[in-house]
Amino acid sequence: MRKFSLRTGLRSFTKKTAGAFTLIELLVVIAIIGLLMGILLPALNKAHQQAKKIACLSNMRQMGIGLQAYLIDSEYHLPPSSCHIDDPNDYWLRILTNYTRENLLLRCPSDRAKDFVDWDKPLSEQGDKRFSSFAVNALLDPIHFRYGVNTNKYNNVNNIKHPMYCIWISEAPDTENFNLADHIHPEQWEGSVDYAKQSIAWDRHGGTSNYLFADGHSNNHKFEETYTWPNTCYWYPESAPKWPENP
Repeated sequence: MRKFSLRTGLRSFTKKTAGAFTLIELLVVIAIIGLLMGILLPALNKAHQQAKKIACLSNMRQMGIGLQAYLIDSEYHLPPSSCHIDDPNDYWLRILTNYTRENLLLRCPSDRAKDFVDWDKPLSEQGDKRFSSFAVNALLDPIHFRYGVNTNKYNNVNNIKHPMYCIWISEAPDTENFNLADHIHPEQWEGSVDYAKQSIAWDRHGGTSNYLFADGHSNNHKFEETYTWPNTCYWYPESAPKWPENP
């Protein structure tokens, strides 16, 4: 009969339990993991938001490429918004998409709105949905009553004083009042930054927004860098980057 040895029993128990964690050790590991997650998650979220910002800016750069090609064909007239146009195929969105040959002009990755139109289907069948994450400056439309009854000379880029300082496309807010809308009216802001911000997704990218200028380049700005009375104003084609004489 085999005898039981206390030393052998202890050695066997030690071998079985040597690879196990104690309760205190588990709590320490959990605390360290929680600490690391607390440090890393904000950094990961910031990186994720930065990636969306870069993707949106890349979209705008593609718009700029499409715009430069279109301007050559149009004798330097900018594409129209839906303001005075009935056929959706003539909207600036559709026109630039045809020139870029990519469907990347419709939605910013940081736009939280859900109901966007499908441009491959008739708009009349889709109800009150959102055209795009972007909107054009109506002051550069072919017709604007600020500059005359029938035509707007500033629809031609060659007539814009400094096209590299004049915003043509901005990011539109993800609110219902921008459904079925693709343009904004800076002349209605009357120098009020707070009122103007209702028409711009001014904080979509960490307190900033992306803009495409009339010369085809794009950039990221705080809204106040584009519109602050009586200093900078990038919105009026006759005076940008300054304010017009009668804003």
